[in-house]
Amino acid sequence: MNYAMVKRLVLKDWYLQRWAILASLAGIVATLGIIATGGKVAFLLGLILLIIVIISIGAHMAVSTIVAERKEQTLPFVMSLPISYREYTASKIWGNLLIFLIPWLTMVVGSIGLLLWSPSSRGLVPYTAIMSAEILLSTCLILAVALITESQGWAVAAIMVGNIGVNVLGYAFAHIAGIAKGMWGPTIQWSGSASAVLLAEFVTVGLLLGVTFFVQGRKKDFL
Repeated sequence: MNYAMVKRLVLKDWYLQRWAILASLAGIVATLGIIATGGKVAFLLGLILLIIVIISIGAHMAVSTIVAERKEQTLPFVMSLPISYREYTASKIWGNLLIFLIPWLTMVVGSIGLLLWSPSSRGLVPYTAIMSAEILLSTCLILAVALITESQGWAVAAIMVGNIGVNVLGYAFAHIAGIAKGMWGPTIQWSGSASAVLLAEFVTVGLLLGVTFFVQGRKKDFL
């Protein structure tokens, strides 16, 4: 593994996406501020905007750092460097995930902090953790599809599936008895169901990234 070249490619993506990172952080802070003002309308509006911002940055990163390289014909130059397809994949996965984790962790910490600050909403902490992991899973799906196919059409399809999946699974998780039971209570009730769902989400993330490395490692030609 050519770690020096992987690091250079990661830093290159970070530099090119620096304004998108700052914009996403500003958007998350603003939406958390809306939620913190209190009130049901502010909470719902802030929550919707927060999900839109965090999902958008993940989708934007996959399209702009992976699909755009193929579309704009910069991939041949990148692959002319002393780097294998496996190392190229590592740079894209690490670069995208590290960039995404900045706004994602800001969202997770900020959201849970607001829930803990308001005694009446602490029961939502497990569900918030589950949905945060679901958004991470959705982003990894988009990243995997973009890397493997290098196709804008497939990437857009993955974005749509990911967005629909977040909503459908969010509804389904909210109606699991072990999770729904304490959602609207004043105390955190972490159930076995919540732990199982969270574990399944992170295992799926690992499988997606593992499959991506496996498929990319078998490619012989980038054309």
